[in-house]
Amino acid sequence: MIIGSQFNLRHVLRSDLVALTSLFNNLTLRGPYLPHTMLSPDVLEKRYAEDSMSVEDRETLLVVDKGNKIIGTVNYSKSIPYFNTLELGYHIFSIEHRGKGIASEAIGLLTGYLFNSRLINRLEIRLDVENRASERVAIKCNFKKEGISRGANFVNGRFIDMAVYALLRSEWESLGQTT
Repeated sequence: MIIGSQFNLRHVLRSDLVALTSLFNNLTLRGPYLPHTMLSPDVLEKRYAEDSMSVEDRETLLVVDKGNKIIGTVNYSKSIPYFNTLELGYHIFSIEHRGKGIASEAIGLLTGYLFNSRLINRLEIRLDVENRASERVAIKCNFKKEGISRGANFVNGRFIDMAVYALLRSEWESLGQTT
């Protein structure tokens, strides 16, 4: 478990799957920047049975409040196969917790965890160019904008441009980050 100031990051447990499926499938909580595809409870159960949502090059962690209630997720996965890179993702389900710095702190904690535990040189965040809240998270966490991938994702019936932000290990280290 990774301890944050207002929350913890922890692995998904089998007992979380019902609540997690409900949160993933609540399209109102997705907002305009994430795909509106539903996830079958059986599909999530199968994914969990295969690898507990935690393998070396991809992992989902829950953001839970101090009472262990799920308020969001953070994840990482292998980006481009030949890059020494992991791509980070995050979502705060709980509307009352949005805009309070939780996503930024969670990404900061995940960044420290990954640079301290993985032989990687680069982390990336890819986001809808119109998603100002996610852009603020990337900037607050010291990720640098590298460019735009035009028409790179299909969300809510249209192709959207994605901004690419990255943080190198050397940049993270130069900030005095060690955790």
